Amino acid sequence: MAQSIQSRLDPSALLMRPPGRMIALAFGVAGAGLAALFVDVHWSAAVVGAPVILALSAAESEPFLLLMIFLLPVGWFASVGIGMPGAGAQFARFDLATAARLLVVAGFFAGRLWRGQLGARWLLEPFLTRGSLAIWAVALISVLFSATGLTHGSTVASVWLASYLGFYFFVLAWVNSRVRLEKVLAVVLASTVVVGAFGVLQEILGGYTKFWLYLNQPPEDFAAWDNRVTSFLHYSTSLAGYLNLALPLALACCVVGKGKWRKLGASALGLGFVALLCTQSIGGLIAFGCVLMLAIFRLVSGWRRRLFLLVGFCVLVLGFYIVREVLNPAHAGQSVVGHDAAIRVLLWGVAWDLFVHSPIFGVGWGNFVELYGPYLSSFSFIPPGVFAVHNLYLQFLTETGLIGFLTFSSLIFLATREAWRQMAAAGDSIDRALSFGVLGALATVLVHGVVDFLFSVSPPFGTLFWTLLALLVANGYIRSGRDIGRNSVRRPAQTVVAP
Repeated sequence: MAQSIQSRLDPSALLMRPPGRMIALAFGVAGAGLAALFVDVHWSAAVVGAPVILALSAAESEPFLLLMIFLLPVGWFASVGIGMPGAGAQFARFDLATAARLLVVAGFFAGRLWRGQLGARWLLEPFLTRGSLAIWAVALISVLFSATGLTHGSTVASVWLASYLGFYFFVLAWVNSRVRLEKVLAVVLASTVVVGAFGVLQEILGGYTKFWLYLNQPPEDFAAWDNRVTSFLHYSTSLAGYLNLALPLALACCVVGKGKWRKLGASALGLGFVALLCTQSIGGLIAFGCVLMLAIFRLVSGWRRRLFLLVGFCVLVLGFYIVREVLNPAHAGQSVVGHDAAIRVLLWGVAWDLFVHSPIFGVGWGNFVELYGPYLSSFSFIPPGVFAVHNLYLQFLTETGLIGFLTFSSLIFLATREAWRQMAAAGDSIDRALSFGVLGALATVLVHGVVDFLFSVSPPFGTLFWTLLALLVANGYIRSGRDIGRNSVRRPAQTVVAP
């Protein structure tokens, strides 16, 4: 009798011999999926895919979880009409990719809880974890204390932020060995190769491609192709920000790595840089230039080599400036540059005004897009409900006040200090590449953040940012020899061969 009860409680037994109720549930899900197929393919995928994602995440299937990390840059939005069809129809966009990542997090920790392997205490120990949770708490408090309260913009931004932090905890808990850490890093680089290749393909074809339009399902008033590639992301600037998070890691692997790591890093760096050029994002290119400067001083030894590379870098910058109108036709001409600059200056002015009137907690996380419209109603070229502040620092000040700005600044400081510490004490090229990758990614966020804010407009960007932080923390645990999670297996010490 006791053995029978135990077999029912054993999750492995459930997988080996599913009871009748599980079979009935499977038929029910299959029937619902087939029925939804006649309505909308996106919802069919959601109905059938949700339980599959939960089950594979709970079982901690390594190929599946690596696949989900590989798919981080792929956005999947379904546009659904609201109201009567016609000229007055409105569209609601559902972020299926973020929903899938939330299901991964829920399934993973549900499985850990079921097996009694949650180990929440050690997850909360790192300073980066506490800093990230502090940002989430401040974001929620800013919405509660704001006069506007909860809006559509703040709801979407809060859900996205929760998905970033959830993925951070998942990566931190799951990456519990050096072998798995290297697999995740390889997947991130391979994903960057595919992202860059698809961006180059868009540039060659001169359009978004049918596959991109399927993933994003734009409404009727969607902007036409403007010769700025987006790859799998929804906008060119978002792609530039995402690439700038991944390219420092690729650059470090290309410089300090060996064998397959150098080849993989070089492929990701080459295709990613070409795609970055095709985004025509001035802020993104300047941010990557800062990464190259950082690499010269941190990855290259000897003053002669550094001097040679600095001269080469200056020549490269001068060459880009001379052919800027060929490489950057979207910003060619003073009228276009002046138009973009005028929009940003006007948005910055409104953001500062909102901050002055709510300096402590701000107007609420994600609420700026809902509030700036009346302030700029006399400028017809700035439609309401579309733009963020286009400045990282003003966005935090405006939406979360001084509390949120100082909290985010503290997180960046702690992450920079940890990356710098790990790089100084790097035992091999993987340690060095990861720590430099995070350090370079942080630099691009701060530099590109002068003209753009991507955390509340690009889920792939925010998810990759916190994924890199989680890998940095996990690497610190692994190097110190601490037991990462209650499910980790102690193995005899082995000699680690640097890639």
